[in-house]
Amino acid sequence: MTFNVIKLKETESTNTYAKALLRKGEPLMPYTLIYTSRQTAGRGRLGRSWESEEGSTLCMSLVAPYPYAPAVTLLSALGVHRALCALGVKNTKIKWPNDLIFGNKKLCGILTESTDKYAVIGIGINLNTEDFPLEIAHKATSLKMITGKVFDPFEAAKLITQKLVEILEETKGSLTPAIHREYTALCENIGREVSFRGKSGVAVAIDKDGSLLVQTAEGTEKISSGEVFVCGIY
Repeated sequence: MTFNVIKLKETESTNTYAKALLRKGEPLMPYTLIYTSRQTAGRGRLGRSWESEEGSTLCMSLVAPYPYAPAVTLLSALGVHRALCALGVKNTKIKWPNDLIFGNKKLCGILTESTDKYAVIGIGINLNTEDFPLEIAHKATSLKMITGKVFDPFEAAKLITQKLVEILEETKGSLTPAIHREYTALCENIGREVSFRGKSGVAVAIDKDGSLLVQTAEGTEKISSGEVFVCGIY
């Protein structure tokens, strides 16, 4: 499956840019990669900002024909994991639902948004950063810090897109049994103490729909959205 590429020197947010194109009715192939060298007003989950400098951070969005498919969020994390393995970083884990971590530090964040016909999958990866601000240095890492190598952001973006398209085509946007097993094996939440919405418990499983199951004093809680804090992980 081929994909279209829109390469930008700078934009506020690749997700915002993608959604603006879709609102205008721009003709897009089933899959379109939107890549920028610098993002000035990026957003992460829960409205957090994602700053980027040219060459240090990979900023991209993939437009994919799977609107309102909850599994796409988990599939995106797996697709990025597969791409990182291909880049030589094989020990990444997933913090539910879709952060990629290495040694309990954040390496990649993913924000998935839906429109009427498409999912817009925004991905930000700490690529060539060597030093983080003091306030986040204890909880962030980069591919260069892990491997000592310098990565070409655009080449990495194309590889990630290839892996994302492969997994979406393989599953048709659903959490198949094989993919469920693969995701569960990589999910660092499982077996750890977590807190959410003022409650705490132990994450015990990923439900068949991708929700996180947490055993609390009151019973098993099913979490389908929102922030989940994991003991020992940023």
